[in-house]
Amino acid sequence: MKSLYFQVAERYYCVQFTDDNADFRTLLNTSAPFNVRRPSAEVPMMFTLTVGEGLVDAKEEGERIGEFDCGGIMHRVFRMSDGGYKMLLTDVTGELACAYRANADFSRCECSVFGGVATQTFGITNANMISFAFAGASHGILLMHSSVPMKDGYGYLCQGKSGTGKSTHSSLWLKHIAGTELLNDDNPAVRYDASTKRCYVYGTPWSGKTPCYRNLRAEVGGFLRLHQHPENIIKQLSPLEAFASILSSCSSMLWDKRSYSALCNTISSIVACTSAYDLQCLPDQAAAELSYSTMRRV
Repeated sequence: MKSLYFQVAERYYCVQFTDDNADFRTLLNTSAPFNVRRPSAEVPMMFTLTVGEGLVDAKEEGERIGEFDCGGIMHRVFRMSDGGYKMLLTDVTGELACAYRANADFSRCECSVFGGVATQTFGITNANMISFAFAGASHGILLMHSSVPMKDGYGYLCQGKSGTGKSTHSSLWLKHIAGTELLNDDNPAVRYDASTKRCYVYGTPWSGKTPCYRNLRAEVGGFLRLHQHPENIIKQLSPLEAFASILSSCSSMLWDKRSYSALCNTISSIVACTSAYDLQCLPDQAAAELSYSTMRRV
């Protein structure tokens, strides 16, 4: 069995293939910047994902409890009798890409992938992302739908519904705010560090339509929820508004009480140490300059 190890948001996980001849480098190409040598036995794995033919079948089973929204693609979710979960993951065309199963805390996961190389790659990438999102909840980690421009060691998370212009607003920072870089364009990881009472944002192997897979960390400079509007108006959110805004951008399953409770606790800690804002804006230079000048941290 071939085992590969990765570090994201300062936590480790393992992906192992039952077929030693599997083209794992192609199937995990976006994870390459996060690949590390095997940690010592004392280092705990956040989760282990085993990939192999015949490990998980494509049948619906258990109690269907909902769908998990993965970038606009809805994956079917079933609760098993042992408290774990099964998911059937489809690609953008609706083709089955992966049958996935996890135990109750997502520490042990397995999947089988289907179709050609592109479909299999999509399946494994999403199985990894789902495992990380839900195993990470108990480690103080959030996987968020946001685009993150980074400047002077701080990352600013642009949030909003699909189509509201998260990537566009980040690109305006890159164009008009000197020294800005893109950390991630769709699924950064956010971790609250209880020892320092600070919040950090990390690049991940998942970045939506923009290939940006950077193994970097920045302190969170602020959260920014975007709305299209005929003029540029920004306001700071109250703690309760900030909590709701951050929660709405997190990968979460409302029906999983364990992970959802842990996620809410982490957001409460983040709100206590980080500011959040609401920006009604045009897709223009002035909007980028307004948001940066308001949230700027040095």
